[in-house]
Amino acid sequence: MELSTFWVYFDEAKLTEEILIDSQLSTISTWSLEKLKQVSIDYRQLVLNHSNHLALLCSRLPESQFKSLIAEILNDEQGNGKYESSHLYLWDNFLRSIGVDNIPKNSINFDPMMSLINHNSIDFVIGLEGVGVECICAVYLAVFEKFLKQHSYVIKNVNNIDWEFFDIHVRGEDIHHKEMIRKAVGELIVENEINSDLVLIGYNKAKEIWRETWNQWANLSGEKILEAIV
Repeated sequence: MELSTFWVYFDEAKLTEEILIDSQLSTISTWSLEKLKQVSIDYRQLVLNHSNHLALLCSRLPESQFKSLIAEILNDEQGNGKYESSHLYLWDNFLRSIGVDNIPKNSINFDPMMSLINHNSIDFVIGLEGVGVECICAVYLAVFEKFLKQHSYVIKNVNNIDWEFFDIHVRGEDIHHKEMIRKAVGELIVENEINSDLVLIGYNKAKEIWRETWNQWANLSGEKILEAIV
């Protein structure tokens, strides 16, 4: 596959359009505050898992510039040695700012991504977690933020809400991360170090997982929210 053809499949404008059409995130402004809090708590698990995924990916990569890049991104996720700058800590700041008093910090959930990262080809995993999650999550987060800011509670409390996590992932250093990953993956493809078809399959799997996850959250019923709270 030609490199120019390969990157057509990763067009973010097209992905945003797909999310707007296929997901139910446009309903966020009508969610109850309890549902908004619960989905935000559930998203915390994705933030926590992401560092673990990057660490596992890094452990599987051969010594290379790409491995150093993934390690650098993992270091940023963890706050560059400062826990209060870690992205999980920043998400917790957001949770507290929307009124989540009890953050379930020790919850352990089954993470199917770990098995996918551990038991598939490294080409697939680069598409899944490298080009996939690292790039897809920012697009979903941007759409989430857009509709989040239309919620009546957020409108009333916008100046009291901690937006730093969104600033980093939607407008800040994550944009730089995506650019570096794309450049590095492009070089690996040109040098025939990885199979572009397998990378694309991994990326499409990441899209599928994120679509299913967000649609499950959008369809979260009042009974399920009550179960989670209790």
